[in-house]
Amino acid sequence: MRWYDIEPDVCMAISMIECAAPDAQLDYADYIIKAIKEKDVNMEYIKNSAINNLINKHTRWYDENEIISRAFSYLKETSKDIQKEVSLEVLAYKNQKEALV
Repeated sequence: MRWYDIEPDVCMAISMIECAAPDAQLDYADYIIKAIKEKDVNMEYIKNSAINNLINKHTRWYDENEIISRAFSYLKETSKDIQKEVSLEVLAYKNQKEALV
């Protein structure tokens, strides 16, 4: 089981990002990074996750882009409450952007 399969809202957000166009993927990844930095006071894991991503090159689809990989690493390492909150926010952000088109 993947780390994001545990919480349905997180899984939905990750799946939505995976299916998005590359420029939209980066936009959503930037949104996730900013949202987590605003909400999570424990940022120690963020330093470690960036280093680990560079050392351990994985073959997941989101590891092909450093920004997307970093966003998902932050999302994975933050608390479950923040994971859910940020996932719901990024889904709402997507819907808001689509409504403007």
